[in-house]
Amino acid sequence: MQEPLITIAIPAYNNESSIRKTIDSCLNQKTDIQYEILIVDDASTDTTPQIIAEYDNKIRIVTLEERVPIMDNHNNCLKYANGEYVLFCHADDILEDHAVETVSRKLKQRNYPKKYILWGHSLFRDSYPIVKKAGFNVNEMIVGEYAPTMFMFGAVAPAGTCYSREGMLEVGGFLQANHRLAPSDITSMIYCAFQGFRFEMMDEMIMVRTYASTATETKLDIILESLDDAFKQLIEVTKKTDIDALITKSITFDSKPYMFYYALAEDKAFAQRVKRIVRREIIFNPGLLRDDIIRKLLKRLYL
Repeated sequence: MQEPLITIAIPAYNNESSIRKTIDSCLNQKTDIQYEILIVDDASTDTTPQIIAEYDNKIRIVTLEERVPIMDNHNNCLKYANGEYVLFCHADDILEDHAVETVSRKLKQRNYPKKYILWGHSLFRDSYPIVKKAGFNVNEMIVGEYAPTMFMFGAVAPAGTCYSREGMLEVGGFLQANHRLAPSDITSMIYCAFQGFRFEMMDEMIMVRTYASTATETKLDIILESLDDAFKQLIEVTKKTDIDALITKSITFDSKPYMFYYALAEDKAFAQRVKRIVRREIIFNPGLLRDDIIRKLLKRLYL
């Protein structure tokens, strides 16, 4: 049997209230493209295992005996997928019925790249503002030395995002993260950019995140906790010169990535450079002191 082009991967944990809608949206794709649906259940303790068992003849199910960190389960999805490309759909999200067709059309247009990450618009937690803030456009292939700069401004969530499976496995998959907000959305993409991945956002709506548990999370302290968790791993696996190069590029940005600075300021290797940039920005724009992230960043730098 020919392997599917696309695996729709659903990492699940205790999603009894939403996973039926998720699975049904994945089954109801309007396409002739060969695809499979894979659920990796992270040792759920509610009725999630019983619910997904009802779909046993239509999907593949992998059940973990013990819980693992959230990004480890995403890596399990990459490991167990049969498709050349893995399109994630979290167990509290819904795929638009044209998602597989839209993604496969773009893959064909780009001649099926090996190191490629592709996503579209979503209802809630749409990454379009991040793309624009970094100076890029939808339907634009982003690659090269400036590719990592996009993710200095925020995350592209795995839900609704398609990854070339071989390329991701080659670089070790998603970086570790223990925080529930999965901040590895940011650091893994920066790391992949350093490894030569191509990135593209389609001007197409493919995902509904209305019920996503993290889609509307806005508490700054929690977001900053998640960044600290993720950046420790990024700094460990990345050359200091590569991160220094990102800081240098950020100096030319009209809008500075202050959350990125906040996470780096925890590490003494980068704190002094961050301090100089922030001090200069405040001198030219004292109004920045009204911003919560600036005040928290200054506290980290000077206390």
